[in-house]
Amino acid sequence: MAIVTCGGLCPGLNVVIREIVMSLAFNYEVKEIYGIKWGYKGFYTDTDKNWVRLNPKDVADIHKMGGTILGSSRGGFDGDKILAELTRRGINQVYIVGGDGTHRGIHALSLLAAGRGLGITFAGIPKTIDNDIPLIDYSFGFATSCEVAAQMIDSAYVEATCVINGVG
Repeated sequence: MAIVTCGGLCPGLNVVIREIVMSLAFNYEVKEIYGIKWGYKGFYTDTDKNWVRLNPKDVADIHKMGGTILGSSRGGFDGDKILAELTRRGINQVYIVGGDGTHRGIHALSLLAAGRGLGITFAGIPKTIDNDIPLIDYSFGFATSCEVAAQMIDSAYVEATCVINGVG
């Protein structure tokens, strides 16, 4: 099994990583779970460093941290190289957390794998602060981004209106 976070950051990424690892380990007794660092390109670049083993002990407290312990990036999608590395390592399930662009990549990977007769399942977990993924009402991260934006707008308004020559 492999887990990767792609695209921009949003609140809750480490919670998702943690819960996937915990569920796979305790509910399904999966012994080998890999976290792929730095998004899609982590599958096939510097693989000795970018493929890290994850277990419940490793992820026990990551839900208290911001960002993603796996790092993230945009771009770097190369379906042929990704499938080659997944096949080489015998990975049959991949959990991919990301936004609309990431999900287009998941679709492309699914088609490539099916076309080659590979038994790899790709599970897309919607994540976006923009809330721009079709077929879902809200993804994690969206409500938090709205709350933070509202706080920033309120602060800018106060600064602009409560001080002579204030700028917000």
